[in-house]
Amino acid sequence: MSRLKTDLLLGLGLRGLGAVAGFGLAWMIAQMFGAHVTGLYQIAFTTATFLAAIALLGQDVVVVREIAPLLKDDRLAEASSRFRGSRRMVLGLGVVLALLAAATAVPLAQYGLGDAAAAGFIIVLAPAIVLLAQLRTHAALLRSMGKVMLSQTLEGVSYTTIAVLGLGALWLLGAGAAPLAAPVLLLAGLILSAAVGWRAVARALATMPPGGAPARPDMRSGLRVASGPILTQAGNWLALLAIAGLMSAAEGGIFRIAVQVCMLMQLINGSFATMAGPHLARAANAGDTRQLRRTILTAGGIGIALSAPLGLAALLLPAWIMGLFGPEFTSGATALQWLTIGQLINVAAGPVGVALIMQRREKLVMTVEVCANLTLIGLTVVLLPHWGLAGAGFATFAASLVRNGANWLFCWFGAPRQPSS
Repeated sequence: MSRLKTDLLLGLGLRGLGAVAGFGLAWMIAQMFGAHVTGLYQIAFTTATFLAAIALLGQDVVVVREIAPLLKDDRLAEASSRFRGSRRMVLGLGVVLALLAAATAVPLAQYGLGDAAAAGFIIVLAPAIVLLAQLRTHAALLRSMGKVMLSQTLEGVSYTTIAVLGLGALWLLGAGAAPLAAPVLLLAGLILSAAVGWRAVARALATMPPGGAPARPDMRSGLRVASGPILTQAGNWLALLAIAGLMSAAEGGIFRIAVQVCMLMQLINGSFATMAGPHLARAANAGDTRQLRRTILTAGGIGIALSAPLGLAALLLPAWIMGLFGPEFTSGATALQWLTIGQLINVAAGPVGVALIMQRREKLVMTVEVCANLTLIGLTVVLLPHWGLAGAGFATFAASLVRNGANWLFCWFGAPRQPSS
């Protein structure tokens, strides 16, 4: 358990740096270009992360779940073969989806959003679909090998920091940067980070026996694993498109800034779920339900303790926090409060979704995620005309309540599938 706590805190620290960099990037874009450009950037980035989740097809979790036990048993050749098979599949799917995103950017912007300027942002960040998926695949192997610092650095700290430094330099030099500078610099950071990750993984694989041709990835299991994250990303993406389409890209940007503030809490949940993954995989593989639940409680307990100060600040001072980005962003204050409550529920529940996946109960996760996202989209569309951005915030809170409540109950009272031999 001490190793788990060390991994959780180290992963959190690095995710924290990534979140600070992301917060800084969002603040710079808001200060330099205003809410409209912020919205266009967020539409493009959310599109890229959604399609990257599809390209990944759950292989980051599959790699941890399958390769961590193989490495523990010193079955290095099999681990190498399985990883290379997963990476090849993720790369091919990512390229296809990147081309699709670029090809459909103009009609989506003109007819879906009514804002032609969004097309350029989507096209610039289309290659990010490939790069984000590759980064997460490489980070999964490195994490399974105990290289926590490098894996977590690649998953957010490095590329966002590069974008912040580049945009900050343009701002300080008074270069009059074009709005597309933000996505271009983020893409540059992703390219450099992906190159570092590829090199690190090549060195790691060089220490293993070749293992023959890349093994065929378990796409069926990967699809079951990916269904939850994909549905979550789809819900966030569709909610943003609904706000931009029914209101404006500027309102979408304001809402995403509120989400960005809450990401400082979400990073705790995401980091703990990521770092607890190998521990949950080993407990599930051994059929040790008690250890599985202890891991969930440990992650949730530490997470809510760390989230409480920011959560209270967001609940008590929402207008002041949103005003840091500019006067026009204060209209998202009430939405921030609802988002904060949802995130606190998310953190307190612990990595229950990951625990269910490690027990090979992906169908439950998928069913719960469908219900949560139907709640999110339905309430967003219904409440936006009446409550504005506060309606979207309440819809996100309701979806979090459905998702975490159901997953927690299944973890504690459902009967897990017997571990595979």
